[in-house]
Amino acid sequence: MRIIAISDIHSRFSLLEKLLEKESADVLAVCGDVTDFSKKDVVRFVEILDSSGITSLIVHGNCDHESEFMNLHGSRMHYIHGKSVEVSGYTFHGLGGSTYTPFNTIAEYPEDYYYKLLKNFEYSERSVLISHCPPYGILDLTRTGKRAGSRAIREYMDSFSVIFCGHVHERRGIEKSENTTVINPGPLSRGFYAVTDLDNPLDVKLMKLE
Repeated sequence: MRIIAISDIHSRFSLLEKLLEKESADVLAVCGDVTDFSKKDVVRFVEILDSSGITSLIVHGNCDHESEFMNLHGSRMHYIHGKSVEVSGYTFHGLGGSTYTPFNTIAEYPEDYYYKLLKNFEYSERSVLISHCPPYGILDLTRTGKRAGSRAIREYMDSFSVIFCGHVHERRGIEKSENTTVINPGPLSRGFYAVTDLDNPLDVKLMKLE
């Protein structure tokens, strides 16, 4: 299954349109921060995905209004924060928002909240996480030297074969443990994205729009 992973669009929707014109895939994994704090920008985001026809699995980020995503609907569009959806034999689980930041953004949650959601997921050998927040200690070190990842996600990390995440713009990259490949595609607001095949998750390409 070919996956395009994106995060941190921050309302730069011209780049989303350019990406969807350039690339095709079975699933678009959207790892949050779709908007830059704007409720109305969710409407434009939905219009773009509707016209593309791609199957999209979406979580909100800490800069998004969670309430604006709850009513997303479409035959190929799935908002999966705290939920799971099966696509072609893979089970995708979603975690939106982030742990607490120094910036008091609009969708921040305590670790207990994430522990509760993770505990309620049903896991299989083909479980994939789409999260805005990375696991603690994995692709989460900010320029100020602070760790911005979730300890709850880190504790449950081995439950997933692949974790797609974002949040920390400067930590674009891939990290692999014995059981899990963690992918931060980088911010689409700067043209970054990732492409991988879940049947061969070790083959990940970090890409940039030209």
